Amino acid sequence: MKKFAFASFVLAMSVSAAEAAPCVYDMTPLPVTQGIVSGIAPTGVKLRDGTTIILPEEFLAGVRLNRRLAVRGLVSTTTHTVQAFALEGNPPVCPSAPTIPRGPFAGSPAYDAIHP
Repeated sequence: MKKFAFASFVLAMSVSAAEAAPCVYDMTPLPVTQGIVSGIAPTGVKLRDGTTIILPEEFLAGVRLNRRLAVRGLVSTTTHTVQAFALEGNPPVCPSAPTIPRGPFAGSPAYDAIHP
């Protein structure tokens, strides 16, 4: 377990202090997904077990092939996909700005649009 904690710490430190920030929200209730990175994509990574992890753009620079990755995020109920919100650590490491995808909001032109 200590090896994993150290690996998480090293990964968290690989993200520069300018990009990483303390989490604004409590990430501890989110499940931890971990594994070895087998592929890197524009929006995230693929783990050896086939799980796809969608990462905030700020964390992609710190990810390396064949290295352990542990994240906290939402796990899809239908596919092997995780939307990561933080790198696992003590404390978890979050992106500097909220990167939660936002859709149309009340009052915006797209909110009232009817799509066929």
